[in-house]
Amino acid sequence: MRSLISASIVAGFLCALPYAAQADDAKPGDCKPGQILAESMDLSSCYGHGDKAPDQYTRDDVAIMDWKSKGLPKPEEHEQWVQISGHYVLVNRVNAVIKEIRTKDARVLSK
Repeated sequence: MRSLISASIVAGFLCALPYAAQADDAKPGDCKPGQILAESMDLSSCYGHGDKAPDQYTRDDVAIMDWKSKGLPKPEEHEQWVQISGHYVLVNRVNAVIKEIRTKDARVLSK
């Protein structure tokens, strides 16, 4: 019975290996138009409008307070502008969904 349980555990780990191999870091060239590359917990992923941003971008300490001087529109309630990979990103603080992405000169990249 023990060998059957051990074999099941080993088989489970072996089945999971292909998924672990797919968790490679994304590179800028992997992102589609309208997406940006962002790092979270030492991994890089592509993010675009409607995607859930890493939770670190919903914290107060990363919010851009001088959004007006950067040519950005006023964020609505429960939203904040943050900087991710050289872009301005409007993030909903409640659910971390990306509402808008703008370039450094405040042009809309993705809405």
